[in-house]
Amino acid sequence: MSTKEYRNERSIRSDPFQMAMIHRTFRREFDNLSGLIRAVAPGDTHESRFIGNYLGNMISLLHHHHVAEDEVLWPRLHDRTPSSDNALQRAQDEHAAIAEAIDKVQSIRPLWARCAQPRLAEQLSAAIEELSAHADEHFAYEELSVLPLIRQYITGEEWQVFINRGTAYINPKNLWFSLAYAGFLLGDATPDEQRRFLASVPIALRTVVKTLGGLAHASYRTKLYGGRG
Repeated sequence: MSTKEYRNERSIRSDPFQMAMIHRTFRREFDNLSGLIRAVAPGDTHESRFIGNYLGNMISLLHHHHVAEDEVLWPRLHDRTPSSDNALQRAQDEHAAIAEAIDKVQSIRPLWARCAQPRLAEQLSAAIEELSAHADEHFAYEELSVLPLIRQYITGEEWQVFINRGTAYINPKNLWFSLAYAGFLLGDATPDEQRRFLASVPIALRTVVKTLGGLAHASYRTKLYGGRG
């Protein structure tokens, strides 16, 4: 869509409320993961494999979320808001810093998952804390400085393309995790956010979330937090 075409449709603005919901759940889970890893008993590879796989899925989902921003949102905002290039460049630079932190986590995660060795657990926990700090800073900046640009310059139709790109992450191999993540996300949300979020999800996936999401969420919550999460 050209700038002229966009301006002719400015009344159809986006409502990117989902972004804060997604960030909220990422914040909480990454904040918790370092403690979960440190709490695994030495040699308990059953527990380390489960938590290691959960961490791997969370990282994969975060990467997918950022790629969708890079490919769907940022180019349009660069075209339509040249005066905001510095703000957008900072967001992209923060994506790069998060990617470096992810690489550090990923260099340790599979090793710890296989052996549950305390030394590796400490290294992995420290790497996750670094990742969590970068992500927290980025999410706060994005919500303060970039979300207003999305509200003003991204149409509702374009925002839905971004949401649909996010749901494209889901496949048969990660379906149970994805349903559990949806449960964590909706569990943190207000009733109005829950209703609006589900309405934005493609109907086939919405049906699966409503049917199986509670079971997946309860299963992960119990395994990770003993039912406390």
